Amino acid sequence: GSFAYLRVELGDFIAYIAAGNILLEYVIGGAAVARSWTSYFATLCNHDSDDFVIIVHSMPDDYSKLDPIAVVVVCVICVLAVLSTKGSSRFNYIASIIHVIVILFIIIAGFTKADTKNYSNFAPFGVRGIFKSSAVLFFAYVGFDAVSTMAEETKNPGRDIPIGLVGSMAITTAAYCLLSVVLCLMQPYPKIDKDAPFSVAFEAVGMSWAKYVVAAGALKGMTTVLLVGAVGQARYLTHIARTHMLPPWLAQIHPKTGTPINATIVMLIATAIIAFFTDLKILADLLSISTLFIFLLVALALIVRRYYVSGETSTTDRIILITCLILILGSSIATATYWGVSENNDWVAYVITMPIWFLATAGIAVFIPQARKPKVWGVPLVPWLPSLSIAINIFLLGSIDGASFKRFGIWTCVLLLYYFFFGLHASYDTAKELGENRIGDGWKRVEEGQSVS
Repeated sequence: GSFAYLRVELGDFIAYIAAGNILLEYVIGGAAVARSWTSYFATLCNHDSDDFVIIVHSMPDDYSKLDPIAVVVVCVICVLAVLSTKGSSRFNYIASIIHVIVILFIIIAGFTKADTKNYSNFAPFGVRGIFKSSAVLFFAYVGFDAVSTMAEETKNPGRDIPIGLVGSMAITTAAYCLLSVVLCLMQPYPKIDKDAPFSVAFEAVGMSWAKYVVAAGALKGMTTVLLVGAVGQARYLTHIARTHMLPPWLAQIHPKTGTPINATIVMLIATAIIAFFTDLKILADLLSISTLFIFLLVALALIVRRYYVSGETSTTDRIILITCLILILGSSIATATYWGVSENNDWVAYVITMPIWFLATAGIAVFIPQARKPKVWGVPLVPWLPSLSIAINIFLLGSIDGASFKRFGIWTCVLLLYYFFFGLHASYDTAKELGENRIGDGWKRVEEGQSVS
């Protein structure tokens, strides 16, 4: 997963900050899906989504709708994830087949009720609306990182993980686009229901019976998402605990089930608590910040991996690399900041920031030789593709509201306090005891779970 990758390339501190945000995005993502599960379940039962929640008027609006069904769903998922990885995989396999059938049904049936007049006002909120939506859409891409956490349980991870990631991402992106087109062709965008959009859309076009098929398929799909998330997040927590950045108790594997029971239960308790009272919009915005932040760090680490090897890269090349990376980050942040604070569509600042980004990326490509080539599979078009990824991720971060950044800042402060008072010392002692700084396979021993008690 990205924690192990960042730990190798950018060090323990960056990896820890990334790990905290990875765990946050899993918890928030699971909570958001669990609350959506309640909405579609209400639709399946011919009820409004608010009928199945407890409204507490004395609490703030964003936290006033308590969702006990979401908590029950998370508890059931916890039991499944704890019992067996193979059993979870079989359930996911069957559920995924059903979900694909439902998606095909939505696309085909939806196009039969399409009305092109709904697209007459194609971009009602303009360019800013498109990018703001794109930033929140990263909510949907959290699960791909979970695939990489299964490397230990894959026969040929160097080949299978990249194929699984790239293949599933291409298929899923195409499916998202088609589903979005169908939804907007069936119903004008102001009338789209935010809790159960497809079920309500089919009912609006006179196919009331179809909403039950859609709701059932959605429940299947969201259950799969929750289970994949539960399996992935537990392995992340286990992996981090092996380094002693978090309590090693979380890294324990149950001898009978072969699953990290402690990590699974802790993560899903946190998910259930968040799902119980937090509004979906808050979860989506905060989750997008964490996801974009992780993608940004991984893209940065990729450039470092390809162009820097300790003891081999010359001092001149190292200075050029650091300078270019600072310029890439600085120009990207300046572009995003200007986009976020400017009210009009003035383009003067972009004439300055975008050429700086281009020249900095070209500087890496032209003046620094690649120090390390991928052995099995590698990202193409380096440094251009990861540099573009950095710029896009930072730009999309500039489209997210300020309140979400405040919540993100609070969480980061909590992470830093824990790290400097506990995690830093524990991980240092573990590394020292294993000879991580003296023996080449010391770090590998930690990765394989041979951490000290």
